[in-house]
Amino acid sequence: MVEDERYCADIITQIASVQEALRGVSRSLMQNHLRHCATESIRKGTAEKAAAQYDELLELIYRHLR
Repeated sequence: MVEDERYCADIITQIASVQEALRGVSRSLMQNHLRHCATESIRKGTAEKAAAQYDELLELIYRHLR
């Protein structure tokens, strides 16, 4: 769009749409990770692995709150 010298407002609108789509994908991946990967790791792992999984989850959450 930039190379085609499209109107700036149209480019900004497209960027916002892409960002929202990526946020949706990220939310879906987080949900899947919590329901499957993290849950299994915490249930079947040792106390140390569970603690590491909690730390990883907190880091992911903190990173996505920005």
